[in-house]
Amino acid sequence: MDLCKTLVSKLNQRDPDQRWKLYQKELLKQLAEDTGLTEEILEKERVSKPSLLKDFLRGLKKSGIPDGYEIRNKITMMVRTIAFEGHAVILGQGGTAATGDLANGLSVRVEAPRDWRIARICRREKLDKQAAVAKIDEVEKERDRLRQIYERQNSREPAFNLAFDNASFKNEQIADLVIASMEEKKLIEKEES
Repeated sequence: MDLCKTLVSKLNQRDPDQRWKLYQKELLKQLAEDTGLTEEILEKERVSKPSLLKDFLRGLKKSGIPDGYEIRNKITMMVRTIAFEGHAVILGQGGTAATGDLANGLSVRVEAPRDWRIARICRREKLDKQAAVAKIDEVEKERDRLRQIYERQNSREPAFNLAFDNASFKNEQIADLVIASMEEKKLIEKEES
């Protein structure tokens, strides 16, 4: 998240109109407003496993709560619309899978060794090591499941144009490398030296 904010800030320093924007949970918030449901319900359904029984009961009750498939498809369409409009940094939400076939983008993966992430979460959230490990395990399990779902939409290999080790580079450095890559792909103009 801090990296994305840094990237947007650097891109807007180069853009007199400051059009660059970070998109992340706003998509779920917008979908909540569109459907009249809470973000919590939508997020729970988005990450839930498909269940014939649950879908059958949902049909009987006519609950009006869309299933995970419908939610993910709607978010995918929102992400694609944002990507087509441009000047967007999309964090998560299946952005790579949703936009993998678009030529005017750059998909970036940032990861770090597990021990580094554990130490960072312990510091940042003031958790003990066991709680940090549990949190990482939970997040990784959810991400892996969603990644499998989204990879069905875009099975491009490799899925990302760039990958960085967050333990080896500071956010500022990664942002500069992403911008240099955007310049090389002619997504943005090179700055005059």
